[in-house]
Amino acid sequence: MILNYVPRVTQLDAIQLDNQVEELFKQLLNYSTKYLKPGFFEPFLPEIDLLLRTWIFKYTIYNKRSTFGQDILSLNYKRDNFSNSKVYWYFGYTIGLRYLKDRALFSLTSNVSVQNFLYKMEIFHVVGEILNFLRFIQSGKHPKLIDFLLGLDISAEKLTREDLTDFSWTRELLWNNFIELIGTAISLINVFGLKRKLNQAIKYGCWKRQNKIKNKVTEATMTAKTICASCKNKPVLPYTMGCCHIFCYYCLMANKTADQDYTCPKCNYNGNYIKRYLVF
Repeated sequence: MILNYVPRVTQLDAIQLDNQVEELFKQLLNYSTKYLKPGFFEPFLPEIDLLLRTWIFKYTIYNKRSTFGQDILSLNYKRDNFSNSKVYWYFGYTIGLRYLKDRALFSLTSNVSVQNFLYKMEIFHVVGEILNFLRFIQSGKHPKLIDFLLGLDISAEKLTREDLTDFSWTRELLWNNFIELIGTAISLINVFGLKRKLNQAIKYGCWKRQNKIKNKVTEATMTAKTICASCKNKPVLPYTMGCCHIFCYYCLMANKTADQDYTCPKCNYNGNYIKRYLVF
C-alpha cells in the first residue's frame, strides 16, 4: 500500500537520521585512523568527506531513490519524477557544492574575496532553507530546499511504520525538545546565587543562627594555619571582603563575579569592600 501523505515529523526524522548516519561513518573512520600520525589526513579532509558522501549517495539515492533515514522509516522518493538528470543535480547540490566550499575554506583561507563570496552564498543558502522550511510547515511537502527545487515528492510504503512514527517518533521528538528547553533554562539560572539561598534556607530550617557581622568588624588575621574560606586550602594571593576571614584572590573574585550578593561561607557576611591582605 502506497501512501501519498507523509506526516511532517516523519520527514524531519528521516533528515535527522541521515545526519546521524553520516556522523557515525565519520566516527568509525576517525577511530580506524587514530593510530596514524596526527594530522596525516588533515590536508585531505575535504576529499575524504567527498568520497564518504559519494559512497553513501551511491547506495542510497542512486540505487534506491531514498536516503538511509527514509529507508529506515519505509519512505522513498517517487521514482516517476526522479529521473537520472535530477539525480545528478541532487548530487551536485548536496555533495558537490559542499566539497567546493570545504576545499575553498582549506586552500583559500587567505583570499578575502573568495571568503566573502562564500559567506554571502552561505547567507543565501540559509535564508533559502528557512523560507523553504516555513513553506514545508504549511504544506507538509519538500522538507529540504533541493526537494522543492527538483520537485521531488516523498511517499510511504507501509501503514505500520506510519503508526510507529505517529506515536514513538513523535514522543521522542517532544522529549528531545523538552530536554533542550530544560538545558536552556538551566543556563539562565544563577547557580551560585541559588546555592547561597539554599544554604541559608537549610541553616534557617535547622535552627542555626547566622553569624551576622554588624557595625563592628573583626580584623582579619593570617597565620600559618589560615586556610581560604572558600576552597579550604592555603590562600593564594590573600584577599578579604570585610570580615575576619581570608580568601584566595581567584576564589573571592570568581564567586563575586558569578553572584554579586555572595556571602562569606563561614560567617555569612556580605561585603563589597574587597582588598588585598598584606602580610608583614
